[in-house]
Amino acid sequence: MKAKGLPTIFISWIKSCISDVHFSVAINGSLEGYFNSTNGLRQGCPLSPYLFTIVMDGLSECFEEAKNNQLFSGISMGNSAITHLLYADDLLVFSKANLEEASCLKDILGRFAASSGLNINPSKSSILFSKNSHLCEDICEFLNIQQTLRPLKYLGIPIFVKKLSQVDFQPLIMKITKALEGWKAKMLSFGGRIQYLRYTIFNSIAYWIRGSILPKYCLKTLNKLCSRFLYGRDITVKKIQLVAWKDSCLPKAKGGLGLPSLDALSFNFSCSLIWRFLTTNCPLFSWWRWKYISLWSPISKLCSPFWKHLSLIAQQQKHCLQLRISPNCNFSLLWDHWCFGKSIMDIVDLNADCSWMVSINQEFTSFIMHNGRWHVPEDWPFNLKRLIDSVPIWNDVGCCLWRNSDIVSNKLFSKEFYAHLPNVSWHRFVWHKHSSIRFSSYGWLAIKNGLKTSDNLLKRGILVNPCCTFCQDGRDSHTHLFFECDFSFGILNFLIPQSQTLLLRPNLYQIFDFIEEISDTKEMLNFFCLLINTSIYFIWRARNDRIFGNNIECFTTVGRKIKKAVGAKLLNWKNGLNLKHLLC
Repeated sequence: MKAKGLPTIFISWIKSCISDVHFSVAINGSLEGYFNSTNGLRQGCPLSPYLFTIVMDGLSECFEEAKNNQLFSGISMGNSAITHLLYADDLLVFSKANLEEASCLKDILGRFAASSGLNINPSKSSILFSKNSHLCEDICEFLNIQQTLRPLKYLGIPIFVKKLSQVDFQPLIMKITKALEGWKAKMLSFGGRIQYLRYTIFNSIAYWIRGSILPKYCLKTLNKLCSRFLYGRDITVKKIQLVAWKDSCLPKAKGGLGLPSLDALSFNFSCSLIWRFLTTNCPLFSWWRWKYISLWSPISKLCSPFWKHLSLIAQQQKHCLQLRISPNCNFSLLWDHWCFGKSIMDIVDLNADCSWMVSINQEFTSFIMHNGRWHVPEDWPFNLKRLIDSVPIWNDVGCCLWRNSDIVSNKLFSKEFYAHLPNVSWHRFVWHKHSSIRFSSYGWLAIKNGLKTSDNLLKRGILVNPCCTFCQDGRDSHTHLFFECDFSFGILNFLIPQSQTLLLRPNLYQIFDFIEEISDTKEMLNFFCLLINTSIYFIWRARNDRIFGNNIECFTTVGRKIKKAVGAKLLNWKNGLNLKHLLC
């Protein structure tokens, strides 16, 4: 801190926080005595991450000093080099596999340990050598760190010089399996399982997708685990699933549950990387530009699988990206489509004399600009020069647009991924503004014919009573249960008296059209949508209570339960009290 120029009095405050620490031990639930610590912070102290950052910055300066003195090389990329990557307490160091740089590394780590008291743990450290290294054993013995022939883990994700195998993704599969097998997860309702998948499980998987390409085997296994959990709770048992998993992992407007598919997550992150590659500068993107030139340049056989994947997505989404020239942009002069939607390689005649292209190599568009104006070399073809001169140069604006927008998000990328699918007309009735996941999820199941009614079970060879448990007359099916049955139609009349004017018993689609006709405002329509979805939930519960619990309730009792549940939801609405008279 003194080297950073922090005031002496501030440093003394920090020393007091570190040295004047008292600890106590809890015995049988009570604290017994205190003892002092010579250094360290209390667990959870907000000072800890800031002090750690200052210390790690000192380590980074040591590597930079060694690189500037040409004692440590790192990995070169163009005109720059990377010696290390540091995040929290995970440190990756890159160097040539020789004893000179190993000695420099040992000296840096030794000085750092002497200054900070933080030592390298040899048992948790490992070295990964390239296949052409000849001093592996000598370097390992010198640094007292073992060589590894397996992938390294950096920030929880395996990295390796070769393609990762299926075994390397087993930690992810085991983590998801353990999370889905937990007793707390098994106690969740259908709506709770949807939320658990969306905000917990898929976030864990998305973290791995950002750092690697998941193989097909891994994706298939994860999809199977999540599908079994959603529709059957127990992931070890295969149960009847009436809605396809691919139909469940669709946006709500497309007829799904709003769960992101793993392919959509991968696509979103790829589009995000493509956007950042075109609009920002960082060591990763500088490395890619130096090594691969452009996302639209010919793909070499030696390219990494990750770059091939990105290039494929970039080719597919080329029509979404509009490139605008600015003085500081990093577009490839030959391969990026910055010239009115086309690249130079699309425009030039390759059968003509192309000797003028030899000097370009990997240059950016700034190669032919000077002081914010075009400065095209004289030996370039006249027609091409005239076309380039007509390309506008933008100042102080974004250099890239995604479908005419300079602000991107995962929502925008998801919209593009599912653009080929039509919107369903009924989604706004199930997933309305004030929808409740507990009730709307059952409304969705009813629309998708996903409830285990007798007709669905009979189609799959399971022998059950085909008659409706309420009226003992009609067939137990989705159409009959909602709302052709006397029991459910009586509940509908009890909740919405205007439904008595209907000449025929309605199905769900006709009910949605009906409530839209009788709604004067959007808030009233949301209220009736909530009422219908809640009715579906409680009618299904009443049916199962009769079959499996021998608990018979009349339609007025079920109707009162529905009114009570909807009334409780109205309390959280902004103008909910104004609609409560509709429940009377």
